[in-house]
Amino acid sequence: MKTGYVDSIIEKRMKDESTKADMLNEKAKLDLAVSLMKAREHAKLTQKQLAELAGTSQNAISRVENGNGNLSLKTLTRIADALDQPLAIRFGN
Repeated sequence: MKTGYVDSIIEKRMKDESTKADMLNEKAKLDLAVSLMKAREHAKLTQKQLAELAGTSQNAISRVENGNGNLSLKTLTRIADALDQPLAIRFGN
């Protein structure tokens, strides 16, 4: 499948700093969503089970996995602990 047209649109939009920031923010949310979902499934936990272990709500886990979550660092740390996984936060590529 050719993506040249789509790539050119993305490249053009990434030149605008505001749009670039928005796109990178959305990518970070989706990266977190995929990472959490994979870790939870690897641990063979439901969203509800993970939420109970982490001391949060199933709804909060669901929001993150749908790319809509806005959890505190404290909550993310509790989720990582519940999954027995390190929490890694980084800046840049």
